[in-house]
Amino acid sequence: MSDPAASPEPPAAPPCSLADRVVSATLAIAVAHGLAKLLGIVQWSVIGHYYGIKTLTTDAFVLAFEGIIWTVFLIGEESVGPAFLPVFTKAKDKDGEEKAWRFTSTLLNAQLLLLLLAVGALMYWPHDAIRVLTLGEEIGASAERAELAAHFLVWMAPSLFGLSVGSLTYMLLNGYKRFFWPAFADAALKGALVAGLIAGRALGLEAEALIVGVLAAGVTKLAVHVLALGPKFKGYRPILDFSDPHVRQFAVLVAPLIVGIVFAKVRDYFNNFYVLSQLGVGLLGLNSFGKKIFNALGWLVPYPLSIAMFPFLCDLVAKDDKDALGAFLTRASRMLLLVFMPLAAALTTLSVPLAQVLFQSGKVDAAAAAQAGTVNAVYCLVLPFYALEFIFMQAYFAAHRTISVSIIGIVFSSLSMAISYLGVVTYGLTGFDAVLLVAGGFTASRALKTMVLAAVLRWKGLPLFPWASTVSFLFRAAILTAACGLACLAAREALERVMPSPAAPAAEAEAEEATKTEAWKTVEHEKSEAAETPPPASGGGMRGKLRALPKLAVPGLAALVVFLIGCKLLRFEEFDEMIEFAKAKLKKRREKGKT
Repeated sequence: MSDPAASPEPPAAPPCSLADRVVSATLAIAVAHGLAKLLGIVQWSVIGHYYGIKTLTTDAFVLAFEGIIWTVFLIGEESVGPAFLPVFTKAKDKDGEEKAWRFTSTLLNAQLLLLLLAVGALMYWPHDAIRVLTLGEEIGASAERAELAAHFLVWMAPSLFGLSVGSLTYMLLNGYKRFFWPAFADAALKGALVAGLIAGRALGLEAEALIVGVLAAGVTKLAVHVLALGPKFKGYRPILDFSDPHVRQFAVLVAPLIVGIVFAKVRDYFNNFYVLSQLGVGLLGLNSFGKKIFNALGWLVPYPLSIAMFPFLCDLVAKDDKDALGAFLTRASRMLLLVFMPLAAALTTLSVPLAQVLFQSGKVDAAAAAQAGTVNAVYCLVLPFYALEFIFMQAYFAAHRTISVSIIGIVFSSLSMAISYLGVVTYGLTGFDAVLLVAGGFTASRALKTMVLAAVLRWKGLPLFPWASTVSFLFRAAILTAACGLACLAAREALERVMPSPAAPAAEAEAEEATKTEAWKTVEHEKSEAAETPPPASGGGMRGKLRALPKLAVPGLAALVVFLIGCKLLRFEEFDEMIEFAKAKLKKRREKGKT
């Protein structure tokens, strides 16, 4: 008989649900990526402080780093990872870890050989690479910009080893269900770039300080991944076994992805480099700064969520559980829309003061920061669709549907380029208007692409977005979004009457912009950076930041209050689920702390 005085054994903890595991992983990634995006904003704020937004040096950096280094990195990031993880997971589960690492080693060694060729080509033919990027005759300031961009490219190219190999090690860690450290490496990358840039300036370097930052970033990212893998990395072998069936399976999956991604990069080249680089110096930097806030917020939650979901989506696909997969994607999509539809409305209204708070410093005056904010407002309109695209793409990758997702990407990349061509080449838009057109074309094509991705998933038999409940949800979400946007607008207009902006009138600003553009096109362009950037406008520096801060905080608080009240009045179950989940997590953490 058992002793009645003996205390009963505690019941076994129930297994975590799929949602619990995904949210836990998402939180780990979101913390690391939140730090990465914060440091990314800091990075561009520091670049703006030292070099300005609409300057020759910033344009040259955008051409070399974003136009070539980062683009080559993203081709690997966006193609290798989605094709690698399903194959690695299947190999590890079915054939054992040794076979999985044999496949990984072959892939890693092949990647290193390709990188050696790519880096060597960029260092040997930097001027040709820049010429291909701009596709135009370079005279005056444009020739100076191309020369400086080629100089950047020669010395920044070796950073690709750390950046690109880091794409594979990132997914390798995800394959072991380890999410924080690979994501933290992105934060370490941004921090290293900022630290290297500041250190370079402290040593008396000018433009070359940007080179120091980029090289430090490449080394740091890979170092964090290797340390996080620890003993697992002992599975690496210096082999090239292309007869491995896992390698062949990977090749079948990655080929259509590479085609689609390369076409997407052609779109970016055409819109962000070819079109804008022909219109004078300064527009590349303006467009690049205009995307930073949108990119940071767009990646803050949806990207970590999609990364955390991917291994679990692979499991559901392997089990052929379409009902669970459809329900899970629908639930996640509604939660994202509930957050990002009102957020997009608020950010569109507050983009100008937000950009001024973040970027207005040193060589960035109030007018330049305001223009970057206006560009960001156009990009922010796509945030709800952008958020959904992340998780829809992972559903396609998990189901090995790489051909269909690549075709969809090519179609809507073509649409974006067509909009830019019609606006700039056919109708002759120039200057700031051309930047807004590029942003608008990106927003429209990305929104349509996301809707088509969802429609094709439904057409393929996935029970996604039941009609009746989806219409009801979207109707209520639209009301909530309009209410949050109007609350922001009303609060901002009220503050504008009390604290009017010191910026120049629109007509005067346009005239000044046209004068700058023509000046930049002349051969007699001044080489000194002091001549590149006009003196700060009134309200610049810390005073301008302090003036813009209330115009950001008060309308943001008004929108948040309206959002919380609206979620209750409109009875969003998704909001209640998020609150209950957060409470359960906090309760579990408190109980764990007591034990």
